[in-house]
Amino acid sequence: MLALAGVIALYAFATAFVGAPIFPPNLKESFLARPWGIYPHAFFGGVAMILGPFQFHRGLLGRNRARHRTLGQVYVTACLITGTAGLYMAFYSYGGIVTHLGFGGLALALLTTTGLAFRAIKARQVATHREWMIRSYAMVYAAVALRIQIPLLMVATQGDFDVTYRIVAWLCWVPNVIVAELIVRRTRPTAAADLPALGT
Repeated sequence: MLALAGVIALYAFATAFVGAPIFPPNLKESFLARPWGIYPHAFFGGVAMILGPFQFHRGLLGRNRARHRTLGQVYVTACLITGTAGLYMAFYSYGGIVTHLGFGGLALALLTTTGLAFRAIKARQVATHREWMIRSYAMVYAAVALRIQIPLLMVATQGDFDVTYRIVAWLCWVPNVIVAELIVRRTRPTAAADLPALGT
């Protein structure tokens, strides 16, 4: 998970700092017209992507809870910024109403799950916080799924990018919701017992 997250985070940072030369051709016009949307979305999405796996590492958490809190605050901030920028960009996404709704749903899901995770830890509800963080990172990980799925869908659709992009706007994150719920349900019995409250 960390290896794939690292690769996509590097791509996101390259998008933020290099810009137009590496924009996908079909999306380039929209990205160039809205730099205040795509650059924050890419940069802070990369930050959230790379921080997430470390927040779930039990050994690192047990050794330094203060660091976990600090990184968590950075993660939440990054998610809120990339989610807000992503929601804005969804209204102008390539592919029409299907992609507008797909990517808009992803942005709203990221903002909601991250907000609920933050609210839970402020209330010292550690088990609930952990579950919402799993859901939140599943939404962040849609960036990985998207970049794996696009080439496969391009083969399946015989190179039709329009159809591919409409499908991937939903496929990159809806299955992640299901997987996250399976993980949450599988680990729920022990979630409350294995970590003390981290404070606010």
